[in-house]
Amino acid sequence: MRDCRIQPTIVVAAYNRPLSLKRLLDSLSKASFKVYSNIKLIISIDYGGSSHVAKIAQEFIWKYGDKEVVLHSRNLGLKKHIIYCGSISQQCEAVIVLEDDLFVSPEFYNYSCQALSFYKDDNRIAGISLYSYLYNEYAQQRFIPINDEFDNYFIQSATSWGQIWTKRQWKDFLEWFANEKCESKQLMSAKNLLIPDEVLSWPEKSWKKYFIKYIVDKDKFFVVPRKSLTTNFSDAGENYAYSTFRLQVPLQVLPQQYKFSLLSESKVIYDSHFELTSDCIKGLNSNLAGINFTTDLYGTKNLDKISTEYLLTIRDTRKASLSYGFSLVPPELNIIFEQPGSFYTLCKVGDCLKEIKFKKIKQYAATTSDIGTKKLISLIVYNTARRFIDLLKTN
Repeated sequence: MRDCRIQPTIVVAAYNRPLSLKRLLDSLSKASFKVYSNIKLIISIDYGGSSHVAKIAQEFIWKYGDKEVVLHSRNLGLKKHIIYCGSISQQCEAVIVLEDDLFVSPEFYNYSCQALSFYKDDNRIAGISLYSYLYNEYAQQRFIPINDEFDNYFIQSATSWGQIWTKRQWKDFLEWFANEKCESKQLMSAKNLLIPDEVLSWPEKSWKKYFIKYIVDKDKFFVVPRKSLTTNFSDAGENYAYSTFRLQVPLQVLPQQYKFSLLSESKVIYDSHFELTSDCIKGLNSNLAGINFTTDLYGTKNLDKISTEYLLTIRDTRKASLSYGFSLVPPELNIIFEQPGSFYTLCKVGDCLKEIKFKKIKQYAATTSDIGTKKLISLIVYNTARRFIDLLKTN
């Protein structure tokens, strides 16, 4: 049943978290590789971390093929380290890149091979995610993708929590990266690309912000599974000052034959802000088909970068052309099923106000209603504190 014509090399990026690395390697050793042979594992360790990291990597027994431990002689930093790991794809057909604070599903390799077989020739696919999102980090609330008949959806954003790149996909990114001279901070905001302002403010050590700019610039997408093949412990390290459960998601346990959708046929495509695209909404609500609008149901988009005449938004407006209530989750369903009310509006961009008042609190409460009042309050406090800490860091 499983297609194993492409067997990706597994590349683990490690630095200074020995316990995290051991946990990831243990999960790899318990994964299902029954129909595969000679799977290569590369553990790349950046310079300057604990000596225990190298010891764990060297002593780890990999029963499924060749193992190579790369000990870098100088500190690359997170961005250059991930670029190094992705570039290993140029020596093989494809790579699975895993940072050391991840944990894999037993089925992660089966999914990887099936997804690679299906998407390897699609030039609009920039990568394949192993992680399934349950959190919109820009809106700071739960993310609930629209359901359809397929085992995947698409998003115009990069994942850093378990991803697959083919040789061609990574080569295309490297060529863009070199041509854009992306080391310049100014060039990150030089073009009027509609990507989250928060992404532009990420530190220079982030490779992900450049990849997000690349896929928006080139109109490419990541494939995202509906059942996650990795979960993220967010251990304290280069990206996090403290551990958090915020990015933990349920893992797929049992094997399956996946039903993938083509990008051209999908009605579940999200942009870089985790907003369902206007084309998808039009395909699900024909009454909006003739209107040129941008989706802003979480109110996170920069109004100065909106190029369409209309905005479908949670923001307050001076004059609404159409309006919708908020009685269904996820938010897009209120537009698709035309729920009565005035929570979301379709308006001209010039009539849109920056204020959102208390709508975001109601939206946040609705998407987390199943977790209980005490937990909801703690999440609001946590997210407020986190945003304040992040603001202090950027300043």
